[in-house]
Amino acid sequence: ELFFLFCIFMLGILSDIKLFNSPKYRLIIQILIISLYIILSDLQIISTRIDFFDELLKNNFINLIFTAFCILIVINGTNFIDGLNGLAIGYYSLVTIILLSSDISILFYFYNQILYNFLIIFLLLIIVNYFNLIYLGDSGSYLIGFLFSILLIKIYEINPIMSPYFVILLLWYPCFENLFSIIRKKRSNSSAVEPDNNHLHQLIFIYFIRKFKFKSKQLANNISSVTINSFHILIFLYATQYYNSSIIQITLIFINISIYLLLYFILLSFKNKFKN
Repeated sequence: ELFFLFCIFMLGILSDIKLFNSPKYRLIIQILIISLYIILSDLQIISTRIDFFDELLKNNFINLIFTAFCILIVINGTNFIDGLNGLAIGYYSLVTIILLSSDISILFYFYNQILYNFLIIFLLLIIVNYFNLIYLGDSGSYLIGFLFSILLIKIYEINPIMSPYFVILLLWYPCFENLFSIIRKKRSNSSAVEPDNNHLHQLIFIYFIRKFKFKSKQLANNISSVTINSFHILIFLYATQYYNSSIIQITLIFINISIYLLLYFILLSFKNKFKN
């Protein structure tokens, strides 16, 4: 497992130092690393609580494709949300705290020490990140996304009482950020793998800068990330009370996506007014 973590981390390092600039080829390498890891570790998504789809997942090849797709979405979605100080680190800190502080933590005691170690590292990183002293970069984003997608799949695998949609809820933001970015880029005839400046967190940052006339971009940056993660705190706290209820988790995911889209188009319109 450490070998694959190292591989995904080094892929990010090569991107950070501009030795591997092609997003398309990085994606191909990610797929190869993830697929090989899944095969050798026998990692599987065991259930979606949709009977027809669960029957399909009994086929090893289909399960491999689906599991790899999910991990790939989380990895690159995590990289997408790493556009503000403390946003990605803060988000995964919240996920870690929720897993450790709720009563579901007794269901996966084997992973508790790992999560405590993550939390200590995240809390240290978020402080220096807010002060622009260190950045996750592609390497850190890839590594965190890879780690947490694997960890949450394993936690669900040993605790099927937990709704799979609770896991999706915990990772909804980086996943939807990625999927929505692909859709909107395709609609505008842009490359789905090339970066742009129209992610929700960037629109929120622009809103704070222009609406409230922040003189400090760093302050606007930090407030934007805190605002986004404050919303996630409320959603996560409520979701944890009903972690075994798929209906509630799906409802919360739908609410999150609806709020995201509403905010996105409002803030995009706000940004475009200044262009004109």
